[in-house]
Amino acid sequence: MRISTNMFHSQGISSIQTHQKSVLDTQLQLSTGKRVNGPGDDPVATSQIHALKRTMNTIDQYARNGEYAKSQLVLEETAITDTIGSLQRARELAIQMSNGTYTAADREATAAEVDQIIQQVRNMMNYRNSEGELIFAGSSVNALQAFVEDVNNPGYYAYIGGVNSDSSGAETTPQDSLANYGSRFVQIGFDDDNLLAPDDAGDPSRVRITDNGNRVFSIPGGGTLPYTYNTTGGGTPEANVLNVLVEFKNALLAGNPPSDEVIGDMDSALTNLSQIRAEIGGRQNRIQSQYDAGESFKLALEERRMTLEDMDLVSGVTELTKSQNALQMAQQVFSKVQGMSLFNYLR
Repeated sequence: MRISTNMFHSQGISSIQTHQKSVLDTQLQLSTGKRVNGPGDDPVATSQIHALKRTMNTIDQYARNGEYAKSQLVLEETAITDTIGSLQRARELAIQMSNGTYTAADREATAAEVDQIIQQVRNMMNYRNSEGELIFAGSSVNALQAFVEDVNNPGYYAYIGGVNSDSSGAETTPQDSLANYGSRFVQIGFDDDNLLAPDDAGDPSRVRITDNGNRVFSIPGGGTLPYTYNTTGGGTPEANVLNVLVEFKNALLAGNPPSDEVIGDMDSALTNLSQIRAEIGGRQNRIQSQYDAGESFKLALEERRMTLEDMDLVSGVTELTKSQNALQMAQQVFSKVQGMSLFNYLR
């Protein structure tokens, strides 16, 4: 084979450039701490790294969803706890006013305190979060109120799902269906089917962050409404906590002791509210469990990503030394080879 002087020079320069690139690549890997800095470094690993990062970003989003859900549930728990405290005070007054030693004047004076309790409970039932959204209006968080005055029974209150409203927002007529006043959910984990059920029972990937106020503040079984003192309207008031308190106040204003039905409905309402509060605690625990599971999964994904992407410093330094030695050898060989010319012997 005929080897020209130009071939010697081309081969030497190509070898030097190859080893220079190897040195530069290793320097970049050591400076960034990553073995893969671009798709060309390892196309297969690059695809896997991107998939791992997308999954970890999704887990982080679920964690943020969980934090938001917990903040909403804390507000709901606070409102329910406050309502329980107010209702317990009303029950104490009801038992106290049932004593025959109290006069009609005493009961009328107590009605003023009961009225304050009614206003406090109503505020809690129409409680809003920091964004101005009703937390007990189900999915209709931007409604005027969750519980409004019942137009068929003045002085009593009805859940928003039980009334229609005109263009001005004023409530008009009763409505039979509560279908449009469900609940809001957020996703806090991976879903195996991506199908949203009407509730979060059996679906740990989602958690309910608002509740239907009709369920929270209603009297289980419908209570014993209407009572004796519903004389202002011709309909039947809804069996909810507010209306029980209104009946209690009306009895006191009439100078009469509260009926056993009033006290019984208060007990039922307290039991129901305590159960709802326990459910909220269960949801908060489920959020924490999903968060812990997500963090464990993300740790495993991060370890896999580090294996694919990160640079082992010991191996990197060793590779850099090898590349530098190879570059020096190529440079020395080129300096020797470039002097191998026939003209040097013909001088």
